[in-house]
Amino acid sequence: MNVELLHNVKKLRVLVIGDFMIDKYIEGSVSRISPEAPVPVLAVKNKISKLGGAGNVVNNLAMLGASIRVAGCIGTDIDGIWLKEELSRRNIDTSYLKQEDKTQTIVKTRLVSKKQQFLRYDEETIQDVSDTFVEFIIANIEDVFKKIDVLIISDYGKGTIREDLAQVLIGYANKNNIISIVDPKGKDYKKYCNATVCTPNLNELRVVTGEKIETEEEISIYGKQLRETIKLKNLMITRSEKGISIITEKNEKKDFPAVEKEVIDVSGAGDTVVSALAVCMGVGYSIDDSCIIANIAASIVCSKFGTSTVSLNELIGGIVSSGEFKEVDVQVAKYITLGLKEQGKKVVFTNGCFDLIHAGHISSFLQAKKYGDILIVAVNSDSSVKKIKGDKRPIVGQKNRVKMLCGLECVDYVIVMEDTTPERILNILQPDIVVKGKDWEGKEMPERKIIDSYGGTMKFIDLEQGLSTTNIIKKISEVY
Repeated sequence: MNVELLHNVKKLRVLVIGDFMIDKYIEGSVSRISPEAPVPVLAVKNKISKLGGAGNVVNNLAMLGASIRVAGCIGTDIDGIWLKEELSRRNIDTSYLKQEDKTQTIVKTRLVSKKQQFLRYDEETIQDVSDTFVEFIIANIEDVFKKIDVLIISDYGKGTIREDLAQVLIGYANKNNIISIVDPKGKDYKKYCNATVCTPNLNELRVVTGEKIETEEEISIYGKQLRETIKLKNLMITRSEKGISIITEKNEKKDFPAVEKEVIDVSGAGDTVVSALAVCMGVGYSIDDSCIIANIAASIVCSKFGTSTVSLNELIGGIVSSGEFKEVDVQVAKYITLGLKEQGKKVVFTNGCFDLIHAGHISSFLQAKKYGDILIVAVNSDSSVKKIKGDKRPIVGQKNRVKMLCGLECVDYVIVMEDTTPERILNILQPDIVVKGKDWEGKEMPERKIIDSYGGTMKFIDLEQGLSTTNIIKKISEVY
C-alpha cells in the first residue's frame, strides 16, 4: 500500500452536510449516594463541550488535514452560537451553516466519573429542516460545491437530510465526478439513491431490510438487494469487532477484518470510519484499500475514551505498524514520530553501517531501546558505506542489511540513509533521544547542534569490547 498518497490530504476539500450537534461532558467524582433518592451524587470538577453529530465528522477530517465546508441548520440559541463560532475558530467554511429561530440546537450531555458514563440526557426537537433552507442550498448549489472533491452526508435522523435535498446533492456530485459518501439513518434509504458509498452498520442494515441478519450469507443476500434497490456503487457495512464488509458495484461481497486493539470506547467510531473513507478515496485509494485504512482508523479511535479522533500522524503510524514491514522512508517516519509524540511516547534514534550484524550491534540496540518506547534505526546505504569504509565495503548489501534489522524485535522502524552522517534525518524527525557509542563521548559531532536546537537528548552507551565488523573480516581473512 502506498502510504505516500496520504501526504496529499492537505489538498483535499470536503463538503459535510448533516445534523450538527454538541456533545457535552460533565466530569467529576462520585463518593456518596443522595439522601433524596437512591442515585449517586456527582461532585462536578470539569465541563467540556465538543462538536458532535456531523460535527464529529468535521473533527476527524480536520485532524486528518482536509479542508472542510459545512452545510446544515442549527438554532440561534446560545448553543448554536457556540457551535458556529467553534467551527469558524477551526477555519471551517460555515457559509452554508444556517441559524434559524425555530430550530433548536441539539445537545447531548453525558455525566462521567472515572471515564465511565452513568447518565446521558438529550435536548432536541426532531423536525425536518425548513423549505427556506433547502431552497437556499439548491439556489446556491454551484457555490456550495465550489472546489469540492468529496461530499459527506452525515444523517443522524434529526431532520436535516430530506430526500429532496439529498437527491439534489448526490445528483450534482455524480454529474461533476465528486465522490459522495452517506452515513445513513432510519428506514428510508431512497433518499440515498445513486451515492458512491453508503455506510450502514449491521444493526442499521437489519432495520432498513426488516430482517434478522445473522450469517455471512444473509449479509450478502440482503446487502446485495439493498445496493441494487437504491442503485449504490458500493454498500459498506461496518461490523464492530468483525471489521467491514462491502458489496461492490460488481455485486461481490468482500470482507476486511478489524485491526485488533484494546477497545476503551466506541463513541464516534462510525464518524471516524466515514472520515477516513472520504480522505482515502479522495486522495486516490481504491475502495478496498480505503476499507483497510478505515479499519485501522477505527481501531485507533476505539482505544481512546469519549468521542475521539485520529490524527494523520497516528493513522500513518497505524498503517505502517499493521503491515509486515518496518522499512519506511524519512517522510513516513516523520509522520510516525509526530504521531508517537502526540501519544506522549519517547522516540529513540541510532544510526550506523551495520555491516555483518554481530552481538555488539544487538547489545547497542537493546541498550538504546531502554531509553524510550520506539527505536528507529537509520542504516547507511551501500553508496554511503563506500564513502565511509572504502570501495571494498559493505560486505553485506543494503537490501539484506535492512532485512536483518527489520527481523530484530527490538528495532521498530528502519530508514535507509544516503548521507554519511544523520543530520538531515535528525532535522526532519527530531527524535527525543539520539544514541551513540561511548567512543563518541566528548568528541565533536556534526549532529550535536541539530539535536540541541530542538531540545533532544544524547545518550552514550557501552560497546562490546573486541566486537566489530572490521575485526570479523580480519579474522575471516586470516582463517581462509
